[in-house]
Amino acid sequence: MSNKRSDLEIVQGDIEVLHLGNLKTVEFDIHLPTEGKNGSKITWVSKDDRWIDGSGKVHQPEYGKGDRVVPITATFQYGESSLQKIFEVKILEEKNKIQVEKVFPIVIKQEVNKEFYLPSAVSIRTASGDVLAHSVTWNGGEHRCFSEVGEQKAAGYLTDTLYEVEAVIFIESKVESKSKKAPQLHGISTQKVHLEGPSLLKSAQNRRLQFLLTVNDDQMLYNFRKAASLDTLNAPAMIGWDSDESLLKGHTTGHYLSALALCYASTGNERIHQKLAYLVDELNKVQLAFEADDRYHYGFLSAYSEEQFDLLEVYTRYPEIWAPYYTLHKILAGLLDSYHIAGIELALAIADKVGDWIYNRLSVLPHEQLKKMWGLYIAGEFGGINESLAELFTYTQKEHHIAAAKLFDNDRLFFPMEQQVDALGAMHANQHIPQIVGAFKIFEATGEQKYYDIAKFFWESVVNAHIYSIGGTGEGEMFKQPHKIGTHLTEHTAETCASYNLLKLTKQLYVYENDAKYMDYYERTMLNHILSSTDHECLGASTYFMPTSPGGQKGYDEENSCCHGTGLENHFKYAEAIFFEDVDSLYVNLFVPAALNDEGKGLQVVQSVPEIFNGEVEIHIETLTRTNLRVRIPYWHQGEITTFVNHTKVNTIEENGYLVLSQEWNKGDQVTMKFTPRLRLEHTPDKADIASLAFGPYILAAVSDQKDYFKLPLNQGNLPEKFERVANSNRFIFKDLHLEFAPLAELNHEHYHLYIKTK
Repeated sequence: MSNKRSDLEIVQGDIEVLHLGNLKTVEFDIHLPTEGKNGSKITWVSKDDRWIDGSGKVHQPEYGKGDRVVPITATFQYGESSLQKIFEVKILEEKNKIQVEKVFPIVIKQEVNKEFYLPSAVSIRTASGDVLAHSVTWNGGEHRCFSEVGEQKAAGYLTDTLYEVEAVIFIESKVESKSKKAPQLHGISTQKVHLEGPSLLKSAQNRRLQFLLTVNDDQMLYNFRKAASLDTLNAPAMIGWDSDESLLKGHTTGHYLSALALCYASTGNERIHQKLAYLVDELNKVQLAFEADDRYHYGFLSAYSEEQFDLLEVYTRYPEIWAPYYTLHKILAGLLDSYHIAGIELALAIADKVGDWIYNRLSVLPHEQLKKMWGLYIAGEFGGINESLAELFTYTQKEHHIAAAKLFDNDRLFFPMEQQVDALGAMHANQHIPQIVGAFKIFEATGEQKYYDIAKFFWESVVNAHIYSIGGTGEGEMFKQPHKIGTHLTEHTAETCASYNLLKLTKQLYVYENDAKYMDYYERTMLNHILSSTDHECLGASTYFMPTSPGGQKGYDEENSCCHGTGLENHFKYAEAIFFEDVDSLYVNLFVPAALNDEGKGLQVVQSVPEIFNGEVEIHIETLTRTNLRVRIPYWHQGEITTFVNHTKVNTIEENGYLVLSQEWNKGDQVTMKFTPRLRLEHTPDKADIASLAFGPYILAAVSDQKDYFKLPLNQGNLPEKFERVANSNRFIFKDLHLEFAPLAELNHEHYHLYIKTK
C-alpha cells in the first residue's frame, strides 16, 4: 500500500497549516507566502488593492476614513489540484498624527434660555500650512443652555489629540436669525425656453432625448419591485452601481425620474411624460407593498430593505453599507421633480410619505448619534437630501419636513463656513456640495440667515480657489488646499457631479444677488465641463472625471455611476439660466441659441448666436413688455461693445456688469450686440508657467496623445501672431507645430491637453 500523498491531500494540508498571524488589527505589511509547507504554489488576490494588494503591501486608510475589512483570496496549486481559501484582513485607519499651528476662533451667539449644541468640528491650520476641519470633543458634551445674558466659555479638545480648544459664547436676550433678503430676480421655466439649432447644446440635448426614449422602464423598476416582492415582469437586472450585488441600488432610477421631468419640460415630448407617469404609478405600488409588509415602517420606499439604514445607526462602515440616505435623496428628488416640473400629483403624495418616514426615523435619535452618522466616510454620505426635504416642506407645509432637513446639518462643513474659513481641503467635493445646495434651500424655506451665509461663503471659496479652467473642481473626488490647481492636473479631476451641483448653487445665489459674476461662472462651467461630459454616440454615457493631465482622454460611463445619473439630467438644464426677469427688465445671461415664449408675461424673444462664434448676439423681439433689456457683459470680452437696434447703432449704458437698453419695444425689433472675443491664456494660480488657452467662453484643448506637456513660447501679447483660426470653425492652429486647439466640448474620444506650459 503506497504512502504517497495525493495532490489534493498536499493542497489541503498546506491550507490547514498556513497561518498569517493577527489579521484583526493590521497596521503594517503582512507576509503572504508564495509556497506552502508541502510545496503548493500559492497566489494571492485582494478584493480591494487600495488597502492591501496581492503582495501583502498595506495602505492604511487616512485618519477619519475608518478601518477596512478586505477579503484576500489564496489559491493553492499542486499538480492537478487547486483549492482556494479566503482570509479577511482588518486594516486599521492611520492614527491622528496632526500637528496643529492654530485653531481658528470659535465664537458663538445664542439666545438666553435657548438650548443649542456646540459645533462638532472646527477649523484648524496645521504646521504644514493646510487648513482643515477637525472634530472636537467638548468637556461635558455638546448640549448647552444658559439662563443669564453675558459671555460664557466652553472647553474641549481636538478629538484624538491633546490640543485644547475654547469656544466663546455670547448669550444675548435676543438673537436675530431671520434674513431680510428677498429674490431680486425670477427664473423662467424651461417649459418657456427652448433651445434652437444648430448648436452643440441642442445636439447634446437631442442625443439624450433619443437615449431616454430607448430606456426600459421596467428595468429601472426591477430593484424596487424585487425588494417589495412584486413581479419584476421579466425585466433585465440593472448594471453597475445598481446591480444585484450593489448597495446603492435605486439611485439611477431617481436620476432617471428627474431626467424625464426635465426632458419633458425642455422638449414637450409626450412619450417622455407617459414614461414618467408610468414610473410614478409603479413606485406608488412599491411603496404600498412595503406599507402592507409589517417588516417596514410607514412611508418607506427603496430598492432594498431598511437594513442599510439600521446598520448606519450602529455606525457600520463602508463598504459593508453604501450611503443609504444618498440613494434615498435621488429617489426623493426625482419624485419632487416629477411633481414640480412635470405636474404629476401622485409623485408628491409618495414623496410626502417618504418625508414622514425620514423624520419618524431620525427625530428619535440623539444629536450626537446623528453627527457621528453623517461623519462616517461614504456610509454617512447623504447627497442633498436636506435640499429635497426643504423643498418638500414648501409644498406640504409640514413642520416636521423642514425639521427633518435640519437633522442633516453637517458641522464639519457648515461651521467652518460660519467661521468664514475655507477648510474644504481633504473633503470629498461632491459629498459636500449638495449639502450646501440644501442649506440654501433651507434658507429659502425658513428665511434663516445663517444658511444663506454658509452657502455664499462656500461658493466664494470654491469658485475663487478650487476650480480648473473648465469650472470643475476636485482631484480624485477631493477638494485640495486653496489655489492648488497646477499641482493637481491628473486623469481624475473635475468630477461631473460636482459641477452639476455647483451650477444649482450658482443659480440659487444669482437670483438673490443679481451679480453677473455668478453667470460668468455658470457660462464657463456649462459650456466647458457639462457640455463636454456627454458621449457623441447617443449611448446615454457621461464622463466621471474630466482629465486635465497631458494627453488625457474622456471616458464615458454607461454603468450607472453617480455621474452617469446626473448626466441623464444635465443636458436638459441648458435653458434654465439663459433668461431671468424682474419687474422692469429681461436679463440675457447665456449666449445660447434659444427661444423664450411666455405670452402670459409678455416675453417672446428669440436669441441667435452663430455656431462659428464671433462674439455677435442677436435678439429678435416678438413681445417684450419690460422697458429694459439687460445683457450680461461677459468676462471674456475685450474691447468696445457695439450695439445696434434695427441696424442703427445706439448708445448704451453699463450697469453692474450688464449692458442696458431702455425703450418701448415693438414687434419685430432686432437688437444686435458685438462683443470682442480674443485668444487669452488662463494661468493656474500656483504654477505660473501652466495655462489653458481660451477663446471667448471656450477653453481650447490641444488635440494630441503626447504624454508630456507642450512647452510653447506663449504670452498674452504674442497669441495673435502664434495662432491662426481654422476656416469656418471654432478651432485654432499653433503655427509653429501645426498643433490644433479645439473647444473641449467638440472632442469625443480624441486625446487632448487642457493645459500647456508656456516658456
